[in-house]
This record gives sequence, C-alpha cells and structure tokens, in this order.
Amino acid sequence: MFRDIARLMEKILGEMPPYDPKIIGFTIISGLPEGTPYPDFAEDEERESDVEVVEGDDCIYITAEADARADGAPYVTFQEDSVTLCTGGDEETVIDLDCEIDILHSFYNVQHGVIDAVCRKKSAPGEVARS
Repeated sequence: MFRDIARLMEKILGEMPPYDPKIIGFTIISGLPEGTPYPDFAEDEERESDVEVVEGDDCIYITAEADARADGAPYVTFQEDSVTLCTGGDEETVIDLDCEIDILHSFYNVQHGVIDAVCRKKSAPGEVARS
C-alpha cells in the first residue's frame, strides 16, 4: 500500500508546474510488525531506480534509501563531475553529473533510512556565486 502511495505522490509531484513551491525528494518509511521477515525487494521486477537525482538552479539533489541491514555505514564521496554513493555495505554507485560541483560546499545527511546529498554547482569564472 505504501509503495502505491509513494508512486502516486511521485506522479503528482512530477506533474506540478515548474515554479515554486518545489518539493525535493519524497520517502515513505513504514515499520514492519514484530517477527515479520524483511521483504526482499531485489526480486521485484517493477522496482524503479533506487537513486533519485533532481537538478535545481544552484544544486543537484541526490536521494536514496540506505540499507540498514548492510555492514558498514552509508556515505557519499564528491568528485568535481561525479558522486560516489554507498547506501551501506561494500557496493558503490557512481553518478555522473552534467556539470562541475563545488566539493567543499557539497554535503550529505543520513537520517531515518534515507541518504540525501546536496551538490552545490560550481560558479562559472566571473560569475557571482548564489547563496
């Protein structure tokens, strides 16, 4: 049921006009009843990409579900034209970007099973940086 609600919200948000207000990312996390086995979504053929990338005027926003069952903490590594995303464990995903980012002012946060990365775009030479 929650997956259907999430897909419906994704469709509604995707059809919103391209002006304010903007919504970046959307996640529904529901708890499982005690003793219920953790569902294995890897076998779900209809499942869409685990990583959402949204480009704004000044930043690129990357959102993914962190794997709470995996060994190792989730993390993000920023490069000038790509981002390496690890949602937990040893597997990494490299996301190539269409522009250069300001590594020092880019950051990520992991909270409630979701990893969010904010990649601040680099200003062109002579261009005033926006805050």
